[in-house]
Amino acid sequence: MGKATTNIIYSQKFFDVEERNFLLPHGINKKYSIVHRRPISVIFPLEDDKNLYLILQYRHLFGKRILEAPAGHIDNGETSLDGAKRELREETGLEARSWKKIIEYDSSGSVIESHVSIFLARNLKRGTALPEDYEDIKLIKISLEEAVKKVMSGEISTSSTIIGLLLLDKAYKENKL
Repeated sequence: MGKATTNIIYSQKFFDVEERNFLLPHGINKKYSIVHRRPISVIFPLEDDKNLYLILQYRHLFGKRILEAPAGHIDNGETSLDGAKRELREETGLEARSWKKIIEYDSSGSVIESHVSIFLARNLKRGTALPEDYEDIKLIKISLEEAVKKVMSGEISTSSTIIGLLLLDKAYKENKL
């Protein structure tokens, strides 16, 4: 493949859109657009009795409230763990004394570049939530078993929450937590 030229054609707080022009091996020019989303951290605050906290949040994208794990974009200069700690505190008011990274993954292999880090947060302490002014969040305590049922019924439908819950469930069943 020939040398590519790149140009950021749109930029905002959470993502950039890049346009790439490159020459294919057989001589044809190709234009390709990529969305570069800022990395996110997703957090599963878990109590010792297999209950965890999710959030019920209004999402304008869907036009409704959805049940999901606390999560957010990692700020410049933050590690994924720093971002997870900040987001957990802001969205839920919870702080955790014990943290474990469950998985890191790329949520797409094509048009959208999005890196996700999922954390387990334990030894929780309650505090005061500090959500953004546009965030409408309610903290929901739920058993892991009930959360997995909501995944299987389609009530929980965001990929990072599904992945995290199913990995936690598997880890519990294999006595790895």
